[in-house]
Amino acid sequence: MKRSHLSNREQLLSALVIVAIVAGAYGLLRYRPVDQRIGQLQKSAESTQKRLLKARLPDEPLENVEELTAQLDDLERAMALVREQAELMQLRLAPFDSQELKVRISQLARDSGVRIRSNEKLQPPPQTATSKNAKRVGKKRGKIDDKPKEPLILPETSGWIARMSPGTMFHRPMQRIELEGSYMAIRKFVHGLDDLSYQVTVLKLNIEKLPLASPAGYPQALLAKLVLAL
Repeated sequence: MKRSHLSNREQLLSALVIVAIVAGAYGLLRYRPVDQRIGQLQKSAESTQKRLLKARLPDEPLENVEELTAQLDDLERAMALVREQAELMQLRLAPFDSQELKVRISQLARDSGVRIRSNEKLQPPPQTATSKNAKRVGKKRGKIDDKPKEPLILPETSGWIARMSPGTMFHRPMQRIELEGSYMAIRKFVHGLDDLSYQVTVLKLNIEKLPLASPAGYPQALLAKLVLAL
């Protein structure tokens, strides 16, 4: 049927039908994704509302805010005091390989009445540590990094020689010294180390009798083996 054979009323109805079909198809294509999105948002809102209904507000802390603030102030003052003490101790530490300190130790031995049989540098092995997590990561990557990123702080059970070895937080140069003299002379030497201008710490001390007996009226000669941290 040709359009010219249709009346004006029939042509108008045909146009309206075509417009309705096109608008319906367009609306359906646009409406369905929006409707699905709205449904998802409604489900998410319902789920969130259920979680909020089940949520439990935390109890009010038992500690008083003022008490916590006072404790924090005390900790900050304690930390400031520790830093001040650490700075003072740092000033008393001699430079590494300080010849001046070694000369003063030798002079103290002469003044104390002891004879230095040997005086040598002690070189303990460097301390290293790798955490279990680092080992596991290293195994996965096929490589284990044994170099610690920061200086170690070993436990007290490790002993001070290990705790002050290279690679640790408290690393200091060490000397192994053997002294020969009476008990009082050795005692005077050990106590005299505290009076030196630089910090000297006795890490290890062993005292034993010499095989030769002392003449009558003379104190027993002793052999003292010390490890000093300079």
